[in-house]
Amino acid sequence: MIRDLTLASKASCNKEEQETLVPIVKQLTELGNIAFKRGLLALEGELMKIQDPFLALGIALLIDGLDQDSLKNILDSDIYYNESTGVELMKKLIIREGVLRIQAGDTSRTILIATKIFLGKLDNSYW
Repeated sequence: MIRDLTLASKASCNKEEQETLVPIVKQLTELGNIAFKRGLLALEGELMKIQDPFLALGIALLIDGLDQDSLKNILDSDIYYNESTGVELMKKLIIREGVLRIQAGDTSRTILIATKIFLGKLDNSYW
């Protein structure tokens, strides 16, 4: 998980903005479930359904078998150098965490816990 206070302040979102990110957390959880049960290559069938370009990039790199350090470097470079802020930055941080958790072989429950943490203004009724 990225622990950068400056980045965290740039990603600050209110409750309504955080609500818009619930679907991406759920999508990451579903993708993680597929990968956990059927392997990373099974995500290839899901790639065309992914609308978010950053998530599609992360999943494509997983399918290609990139090692963890290279995957982190590519995703982090996009986060740091494309100057996203607010909801878009928060979405990228959530996606980064979810993609790395999928690569690590985490369960869908662990992926949900690790990604919904970013949406601290939302209660458990969203999940």
